[in-house]
Amino acid sequence: MKKLAGHQTYFFPYIGYFSVMNAVDYYVYCDEFQFKKQGWMNRNRIIGEDGNIKYIIVPVKKHSRETPTNEIQICYDQEWEKSIIDQLGYYKRRAPFYNEVIDMLQELFTKKYVNLAELNIAATNIVLERLGVKVNRYKMSELRKDKRSCESADEWGIYLCKCFESEGVDTFTNAPGGKEFYDTGKYAENGLNIEFLQNNLSLYDQGLDTFVEGLSIIDVLMFNSPEQVRKMMSDYHAV
Repeated sequence: MKKLAGHQTYFFPYIGYFSVMNAVDYYVYCDEFQFKKQGWMNRNRIIGEDGNIKYIIVPVKKHSRETPTNEIQICYDQEWEKSIIDQLGYYKRRAPFYNEVIDMLQELFTKKYVNLAELNIAATNIVLERLGVKVNRYKMSELRKDKRSCESADEWGIYLCKCFESEGVDTFTNAPGGKEFYDTGKYAENGLNIEFLQNNLSLYDQGLDTFVEGLSIIDVLMFNSPEQVRKMMSDYHAV
């Protein structure tokens, strides 16, 4: 039995995203999915200098409502990379892995990216490299050469699994939020299993009075070694 997962590309998402990636054999970056304003595609949450939760944001250019993420252009006339680094001052005084994470970010920011999806994919890949996680990764835009569409949005998992049918993929893995979205009956009709994995969001010392769960993976990496993060990624249950 081999598993596949696929999600929209997100900007340094929470650990649950990586938990799903670590649990599968094949992962598809769904770079052709529509960009959603006020979502997690160009922003995420970290602890700000004052100890309150703040957003780190990648500014994007104006676009139509239906624009896919791989056509969303980044505003490079703003020094958002420097702004993000500057926003991480809280961690400089408290996080044991601050220097390593800053080096990782600075390496990522040395390049100008063609679109938002490319940045998000590069950001996710550099995190996986730090963690030593190996999973076969693909872009939807490269797989979907026939430009086929699905009748319903919850059928994309079936389409992607069929792309890897010859590799023995028979299970589509998703985050818990997908449980209310996907029609599991459709997957069964196509000879596929579907599962939803909930990361248990392990506690770790953030230097705050109260632990704040679900922050960007940047927060997790600041306070935990790659070995510790891999252990957290494997701490999940099916829902």
